[in-house]
Amino acid sequence: MFMQYALSLAEKGWGNTEINPLVGAVVAKNNRIIGQGFHRKLGEAHAEVCALTEAGDQAHGATLYVNLEPCCCAGRTPPCVEAILRAQIKRVVIGIIDPNPEVNGNGIQFLKKHNIDVTSDVLADQAQQLNKWYEKYITKKIPYIIVKIALSKDKKISGFQGKYITSEQSQRFVHSLRSRVSAVLIGINTLLEDNPYLTDRLVGRHNPTRIVIDPHLKISLESHFLRRDSRRVIITHRNSDSKKISELESLGAEFIFLEGRYYLLSVLMRKLGTLNIASILVEGGGKIFSQFLGENLYDELYLVIAQKKVNKGKKFDIDDTLLKDVTPDKIGEDLLYHVYRHH
Repeated sequence: MFMQYALSLAEKGWGNTEINPLVGAVVAKNNRIIGQGFHRKLGEAHAEVCALTEAGDQAHGATLYVNLEPCCCAGRTPPCVEAILRAQIKRVVIGIIDPNPEVNGNGIQFLKKHNIDVTSDVLADQAQQLNKWYEKYITKKIPYIIVKIALSKDKKISGFQGKYITSEQSQRFVHSLRSRVSAVLIGINTLLEDNPYLTDRLVGRHNPTRIVIDPHLKISLESHFLRRDSRRVIITHRNSDSKKISELESLGAEFIFLEGRYYLLSVLMRKLGTLNIASILVEGGGKIFSQFLGENLYDELYLVIAQKKVNKGKKFDIDDTLLKDVTPDKIGEDLLYHVYRHH
């Protein structure tokens, strides 16, 4: 029960912890919660410290529940294991071991060495699911990649008469995905055709970094992409218009430069990882989707199929084997397929 509550607290950090994991913590004594907290933002106090601070002197002899192994290395904040030791916690209950190579069991060993009882693997599946994106990023330094594709009933990816073809519920779902990831990525054709905002306007948690693959620097200086409400990254060739690059930099845009005529998505993802981008939602268009799916360069795929047909537009052929044995959910009027690549 206490670990389940710690997990629910951890979820409150969605969108704000950046490269840090989602962590919630509960201090309990005599079967009663005396302190609780979650990691709110990168650079701020970790969940354990928040919970221990709220518990105060009552933490002496209590049990701490936390969904991820407490850190034992100094980063932007001091090690949590030392705060646990100072608070004289008697027992620590952990969801999963921290996959960070600098921790990875060392926090547990520190606690045991100082005679603190440790119980681990409590609701481990839920704890791992919550921070699956963090596990990939912290071990491989590559962002966790989610591809989201919306199609009409006749499998068209463009040519919609109105702004949206999917239901309001589907749109809210997409905004909730944006609110959880570090960045959203599109190709230049999507930017030029749709001029999207790529913001979280329906959930209101946070606006992710916006990324556009724009090899020939066709982006308009008036595009919504360049609004200053979030970080913006443009991927273009090094020999693109230097004057335009300077203008875009004056608007706060960052650049990743392509060295040759062609580019590899795998190389781009590693470069994005160096910019502290831990997770990416790929939102379009057809060429970009084909590249990510063709190179198996994704971790999750969300396919939304609307129940409307369009007269014009470009068809997108999705590999039917991807959807084999996947039962779609109903989301508003639409069908939602959710696929994990490793399945």
